[in-house]
This record gives sequence, C-alpha cells and structure tokens, in this order.
Amino acid sequence: MLKRQKTFQNNLAKIYMVGVPIGNFDDMSIRAINTLKMVDMIYCEDTRVTRKLLAHFDITKPLHSYHTFNENELTENILNLVQNGKNIAIVSDAGMPIISDPGYLAVREAINKQIDVVVVPGPSAFVTALVGSGIPSNRIVFTGFLNSGDNKRKNELQKLKDLTDTLVLYESPHRIKETLTMLSSLMPDRRICLARELTKTYEEYLHGTPQEILAVADELKGEMVIIIEGATLKEINQDLINGSLNEHMQHYLDQGFDEKEAMRLVAKDRGTSKSNIYQELKRK
Repeated sequence: MLKRQKTFQNNLAKIYMVGVPIGNFDDMSIRAINTLKMVDMIYCEDTRVTRKLLAHFDITKPLHSYHTFNENELTENILNLVQNGKNIAIVSDAGMPIISDPGYLAVREAINKQIDVVVVPGPSAFVTALVGSGIPSNRIVFTGFLNSGDNKRKNELQKLKDLTDTLVLYESPHRIKETLTMLSSLMPDRRICLARELTKTYEEYLHGTPQEILAVADELKGEMVIIIEGATLKEINQDLINGSLNEHMQHYLDQGFDEKEAMRLVAKDRGTSKSNIYQELKRK
C-alpha cells in the first residue's frame, strides 16, 4: 500500500530524528538546536551524554533513555505519545540516529502508522572520514561495526574482500589491532585510511597499508572509522587463480553465469582452454 508523507503540510505532532555533533559542539546546526527546543521530550541513548549537549545550548527538556536494549519495549510508547499530540525527538550520543545506533524501529513503525518522521540532518562519522580519506567515494559499502568475535569478523571481511566498492566500517580501540591484522592478511596491498577522534582536539587521519597502520596501532585511541579501497579486477582474479578450481567456478556461477560460460571465464582467467577446465573438473 502506497504511503505518501508531505512532511510540512500539516500541524500534526511528529517524530524528529535529529543529528548531533560527533565531537565538536560547534557542528550543531541551528535547525537542530531549534528542533530540540521545540519538541516536548527527547529520547536518547545515554541521558548523561545528551544532558551535556543540551546544557551547552541552554536547552531544558525531559530526557528518556532509548537504546538497543529497550527500543523494542519503548517504541510503542513513543508512537502513542506522538498520536496524542506530543512532538518527540530521537538523538544518538553522536552523529545521526540509526547509523549504527537505535532509531530504525521507531521510524519503521511510524511509517506503518502514518506518523510523520522529520529528519534533521547532522554530522556523520563515516561521511566525515570518507571525505577526508582520499579514497573513491562514488560507490561505497557501509558495514558499521563488524562482529565482535574474531572468527566471525574474519569471515565477514573474507566475504567483503572481493567487492570493488569502497568499504567503510567502524571499529573500537580494543579491537583495532586484531582487525588490522586480519586486513593485513586478507588485503595486504590495499590503500586504507583510519580516521579517529573526528572533529575533536586529537583528530587524526592515517593513510597507508593495513601493515603500516598496524605498526602504530598501540598509539591509537578513541572510536575509529576505517575506509578501505575496493578490490581491483586484477586482485580478484589473482585470488581466484590461487584458489581451488571449484571455488573459481562457483564464483562465476554465483554471478548468474551458466556452467559453460563459467567454464569459459575460468579458462580465460587461468590461461588455458575450456576443454582442459572441463577435464579437470570431471576428475574431481
């Protein structure tokens, strides 16, 4: 069923998804300030963090905690408040709500109930890092935080390594060495940028290979964004050639090629004939 939201053509109460600074309070927009002054109450990840922000801009509003562990429980309450005429703002501790932070559930359910959602744009750590990275940004894959378990995280990176799009991920300081070690193994020659403490006093961009940045990993603190250049076709083909013949075939089958065409492509990559590939596969 089609739903059309004409955001500013009615006087109904709304949910406001408000972007806030990722470190430097001077990045707070006038619109964000005015929105937080206007709403009836604010839902945030950590009331202690948001209270400091509000105090800086002399804003006094009721605050309620809204995070990953209670959003299922509280979302219905938020929607009920809006339906009863209360304007509600949702903010993250830093940056835009929903981007690796809570808020998606409230927006999804608001749309289902035809409650207007107003997005008040603000800073974003991954956009800031991407702009400063010097790595192509025309096509990106944003993964947020990878799995905290080492094996699962390595499997995630393994699945991402052949993408030709620029990869963008978040990482915490206590896992950065392990992640850089994995990148050194899986993508040793890739150009990456690690950005940390963005917009703060100790903001830093590190440009180099995973191994070069790993060499100074013990010095790195604060939340981090890693920008990884996409795989080249040469790199992808070399990985396929180094792997098993069955894996090489499966790579092309997964892309929708039929068996004959996949065999032709495998033969081309490996510098041999299609008949040789056929005979080799028959023996396996």
